[in-house]
Amino acid sequence: MKGLFDTLLNKIRPIVSARPRVLAAHFPPDGLLYHYSQYNLLESSTLHIDAGQVAYLIINEQYTAANEPGDYPLDPDNIPQAETADILYLNLDASASRLWQSIYQPSQRRLDQPLTGSYTISIRDPDTLCRILIENQTIDLDDDYLDQTLSYHIDQTLIHEQISADDIDHQTEALQNFLKARLRPQLAQLGLTLHDLRIARRTPGTPPQSAHPARPAAASTTPAYARENTETTAPAPPAITTAKNDAPRPPLGQDKIFYRVHHGQQIGPLSAIDVQKLIDEGQILMKDLLWQKGMTAWLPADAFNLFNWD
Repeated sequence: MKGLFDTLLNKIRPIVSARPRVLAAHFPPDGLLYHYSQYNLLESSTLHIDAGQVAYLIINEQYTAANEPGDYPLDPDNIPQAETADILYLNLDASASRLWQSIYQPSQRRLDQPLTGSYTISIRDPDTLCRILIENQTIDLDDDYLDQTLSYHIDQTLIHEQISADDIDHQTEALQNFLKARLRPQLAQLGLTLHDLRIARRTPGTPPQSAHPARPAAASTTPAYARENTETTAPAPPAITTAKNDAPRPPLGQDKIFYRVHHGQQIGPLSAIDVQKLIDEGQILMKDLLWQKGMTAWLPADAFNLFNWD
């Protein structure tokens, strides 16, 4: 009887060993990237793709995408001159909520704790993201790439704008809205959509004691994006870029408080209803500049959460 079982087992083993290995994405919570590094193509395998996913077979920095759900046999005979490949899965249907941390330190007063927060992001252009991961040799980072990329762009923006510790401690909401506006177009170029960005609640640092009484902060120390203006004269329109605010849209009003720039000319005043009509007619685009009373700078139209762009 034992000999019979040994004979059957020997006949079964080749069949079992020939069964292809199924490769699938095992995205962690709030994960958008999953990667098999230098996978052995000589091993009998099947690439499984679920709905809302795209998979890339990457060989010698060249990639081929599989976009449709299903099973794709990896036949070594159809993949010439390659024994291994990177396999990258991207999750297109999900938005990931993750954490970021900045290493930025203001020049005049250092922060006593690092600037941290959360962000929500999704993939808008998988081919662009895949190409950049390959070019930057960051494919092995998986979802850590998202955190490092966002933190880097936050650091560069804070450095460029020379944001002070007082701004960080006392103008949190204005700063996070400013960062969202700056980062959205930058991340869009990387194939990503930034849905939200938050700065974590901070305990403002206590400045060192001085032998002289502290003077009230000058108005110029408040950043332009946080200052209010009581004048009703519109400033000269600068060339700036930002992005749409995700906050719920309030109802449109009839008060004529808006001005627009058209062919270099200031036009207005206009009501929010007037502006929406021009948007619907295609006469105002997302990056066209608008200004309203109380603002210190012109902003692109999509920076106002009043208007519908659908």
